[in-house]
Amino acid sequence: MKAIGFSIGLLLLSHSGLATAADQSICNPTVEITFHSNGKVKSCDLRKVYAVNDLKCNAYNKISFFEDGMVRACVLFEDLSIGNITCGNSGEIEFHRSGKLSSCTLTKNVAIDGKNCIKGQPLQLFENGKLKSCSEQ
Repeated sequence: MKAIGFSIGLLLLSHSGLATAADQSICNPTVEITFHSNGKVKSCDLRKVYAVNDLKCNAYNKISFFEDGMVRACVLFEDLSIGNITCGNSGEIEFHRSGKLSSCTLTKNVAIDGKNCIKGQPLQLFENGKLKSCSEQ
């Protein structure tokens, strides 16, 4: 289990630079855009698909960022695999401030911490990669 957690952690580190100071040009100008006190975008509806590394967020859906510009949450444009976890397109994905996966909707069954989490259901992880909750088989 430690090896799985370590592998997920390494893969998530590659996602830790998911967004670098996104500016409001990514946002649909006809909807509300919120900003952090430092002037960086906090949340908006996307104008088009927003892609950074393997993460692709769906156009015309809400995206939110941490103050440092990293993606906090969005609706996936396509499936995203992070280690042995596959998060489904059109489902919301959320990250911890560290860039590690916080939650998503599974597209495949997955065993985590001795639990068999079922596809089509939400998965939540603690920041250390341990299972917080899922629907079991």
